[in-house]
Amino acid sequence: MKRSVSRQADVARAAGVSQSTVSMVMNGTADLGRISAGTQRKVLDAARRLQYAPTGSRRAVARTTPHLLGVHTFEPIFPTSSRDYYFEFLRGIEEQAAAEGCNLVLFTAAPDEDGIRRIFADDANRLRQASGSLLLGHHADREDLARLAYEGYPFVYVGHREVPGAAISYVGGDYRTTTGEIVDDLVALGHRAFAYLGEHERDEPQVDRWTGFAGALERFDLPVPEPVFDHPSGLTTGWLDQALAAGTTAILVESVSLLRVLAAMIGLRGLSVPGDLSVVLLVDDEVEIGSVPWATLQIPRNAMGRRAVRLLTTMLTDPDGDYDRQILLPCAHSLDGTAGPPPR
Repeated sequence: MKRSVSRQADVARAAGVSQSTVSMVMNGTADLGRISAGTQRKVLDAARRLQYAPTGSRRAVARTTPHLLGVHTFEPIFPTSSRDYYFEFLRGIEEQAAAEGCNLVLFTAAPDEDGIRRIFADDANRLRQASGSLLLGHHADREDLARLAYEGYPFVYVGHREVPGAAISYVGGDYRTTTGEIVDDLVALGHRAFAYLGEHERDEPQVDRWTGFAGALERFDLPVPEPVFDHPSGLTTGWLDQALAAGTTAILVESVSLLRVLAAMIGLRGLSVPGDLSVVLLVDDEVEIGSVPWATLQIPRNAMGRRAVRLLTTMLTDPDGDYDRQILLPCAHSLDGTAGPPPR
């Protein structure tokens, strides 16, 4: 007997969602529609159980001829717990690969003298066993990315990265827009004087955050402070004293390591957060400082991993198609906990 084919309505019923939600998840627009990662996961699980494939889509072809997708990390990042920064990226990759009917292989290599796991060794591409690969890591080797692009090897970077002379494919977070929205909300609370603590090493995600911050202040015709891009060990209470003397009431911070030093300095000066000073962390990493949650920018990690897999499989099945290969997904933010109106 011919096996019946599952439909979107079957998936919607099994996942307990509307058919339009199933459609958005399966065609890759769920993130733009603000459908939560949990709901998307339920839809993908139901689609996998029911062996659903969109009618006439290239993903249906991918299920009959499964691709082997590589995962390469430029530095050791595999998580040891669900609280790890990279956990949701990797879980999203695994979930979407299963939904696409693809297999995954992890590529590892001994780091070089700079601590970077290089892709090319003895003039050979270590990723060549896979049909295409997903690349992750804070500090990518730009020469390796440029060479992959030159040789035409299909890959997608999970995170915003640019390579001079090569238009590489990536799926990142729209940190610029969200950082600007954070400034908008702080200005609405009454803040007019800001300070900015940034990481010493400036890749595209850090640059995007600063650009969004400075651009928002310029829109309000507010002074743009001189940023501090430094290692945590370079910060002193003298910097905080100068910021406070300049009237600063809100500080945006790019990393947890910088936040730890700032929190210690605030404590030394006997100040309270957010009573005396509002602080927003521009990454939603695990923070165990004080007794209140920190206001944060929230990265769509799971969605970025899943969208990267969808983009890569599309590149493999339709290499010359007309579709976006550089994608920034919307982020969220929360000012709960450590952000409030400025002191009188």
